[in-house]
Amino acid sequence: MKQKVINIGARQIGGDNKCFIIAEMGSNHDGDFARAKDLIDIACEAGCDAVKIQVVYAEECYPPGTRYPAHYGDEDLADIIKRKEIPKQWVSDLRRYAHNCGILFGASTDGFIGLDTMINNGVDFVKIPSFALSNIPLLIRASKSKLPIILGTGVHSLGQVEEALMVIDTVDLAMLHCVSAYPASLDGLNLANMKFYDEAFPVPIGFSDHSVDPKIAPGFAVALGAKLLEKHYTYDKKMPGPDHYFAIEPQELRVMVEEVRKVEGDSEYRDSLIQNQDNFQIYGEIRTGIYDQENDIQKRTRLGIYFLNDLDMGSILKPSDVRVFRCGNTEPKLHPRYLDVVVGATLVTDASKYESVSWEHIIEKR
Repeated sequence: MKQKVINIGARQIGGDNKCFIIAEMGSNHDGDFARAKDLIDIACEAGCDAVKIQVVYAEECYPPGTRYPAHYGDEDLADIIKRKEIPKQWVSDLRRYAHNCGILFGASTDGFIGLDTMINNGVDFVKIPSFALSNIPLLIRASKSKLPIILGTGVHSLGQVEEALMVIDTVDLAMLHCVSAYPASLDGLNLANMKFYDEAFPVPIGFSDHSVDPKIAPGFAVALGAKLLEKHYTYDKKMPGPDHYFAIEPQELRVMVEEVRKVEGDSEYRDSLIQNQDNFQIYGEIRTGIYDQENDIQKRTRLGIYFLNDLDMGSILKPSDVRVFRCGNTEPKLHPRYLDVVVGATLVTDASKYESVSWEHIIEKR
């Protein structure tokens, strides 16, 4: 049974407990283990409760050949992600380092390889990022680990969020309201949706903030009742890479934590934030579909099932023949919820490697 107060390590989250602050390192370690440890030190010194890393592997993100010229020019996204991959041993080593610093350690992933790496190396919690919310098989496997799960909810409709909650069978579950824009503008953060989720769902609700200011949105979110707060941070936002440019720097991270604790400890200050008309722009509206800021990223991050091999008609599909990918520059045909239907099915037509699986591949036309 889901509940409003959960446990991550020795920490209780929700209810009257302090906001659980997660410093999102992402890939801002740049593949350097020493830098990853330095970033953990920064999070610890700032007073964060946890640090989080991304355990993402190129082979389970996008079909090869995916490009996003607006941000990355003509480079294949698989090559960019490959440079950010971390050795599996990093996960347990960084977890121990974080624990020695006095904070918890979590990770996020897009697929089974990353999830199994996280589980086998003892993370304190699993973050399901917004882009993976509709990867139903991944949610089911994460639930079976019995680890605490934090669910990102950006770039998905209310109905999709409800479906995800239905399949996650774990007591220690929390959700983060999120607008999947990088960076997100203050007038598009729609914190009204966080309040709605808090009233609608029996789990602790928080906010994953992609705006660039360290105080305004985090402080207002906590004033409105956020039980968790996640924020990307870096050692230098001028560095190249997919996560640096919208992240906050070490001094800003300290400012953010101080703001959150001030809001929690000073009721007059908290009330002033809620009543401040300048914050009305942040309040916004409740999510029904995706927000305007998410339109561009939604086009290339929808999930589908894809072939991993060239296959002949009559082949019986094995787990190694198919995988869930973000669609990239392709058009996904089958929702990931049907992965178990696809595996074991017999092809009624030939299939090409990295082609999107459709019902026409496994259901003979009449």
